[in-house]
Amino acid sequence: MNSIGTKRIIRRTASLFGLSSALILCFSMTATTATAEETNQEDIRGYEEYTGPYAQFGISIGATEGDDGLPDTDAQGGFNLTGGYRMLPWLAAEANFIFMRGELERGNRDANYFSFTFGPKLYPLGLVDEQPIPEQFQPYMLLAIGGGQYEIEDTSFDEGSFIARFIWGLDWWITDQVGAFVEGGFHVASESDVVGTGVFTFGGQVRF
Repeated sequence: MNSIGTKRIIRRTASLFGLSSALILCFSMTATTATAEETNQEDIRGYEEYTGPYAQFGISIGATEGDDGLPDTDAQGGFNLTGGYRMLPWLAAEANFIFMRGELERGNRDANYFSFTFGPKLYPLGLVDEQPIPEQFQPYMLLAIGGGQYEIEDTSFDEGSFIARFIWGLDWWITDQVGAFVEGGFHVASESDVVGTGVFTFGGQVRF
């Protein structure tokens, strides 16, 4: 990938992180206000009380950015499956599968993207003694790596790629075992014809 492509990745990742940050902040503030007086925080395990497995299912939207003459996609939609294990208050490890589908901006063809990644998930507020927000709201950062596939239907384009997944998100535990999450970021691709895929996901989760 040339230097222009690298700069595009940096700009796109920064812009998506900025948008995700704003949306996650708004979500967190709204949820905190709505539930601060209604939820008994003692019934929900916080950072120190919880380690163990969890599972997530989310609905994802986003778009893939092409390179070297390959067109970008319009909005893509799909789903996101995650399984993980929280081994420390501030650290988890998780595996993720995502599938997305949408139409190219040019050519009137459908483009698919799917990937499987694995990596560490950091909860930075789990490292501090005094929590600035209620503990049922837990922001996190994630860096995962793995493999993915980009394909354009009814064409010969079907390429595998190394994927690096950069994500920032927020867990919201509504009860002790059931919650929601919202996250956004960018999946950087090594494939020369593709810069990567920007993704925003909202869904539900359970912990055991």
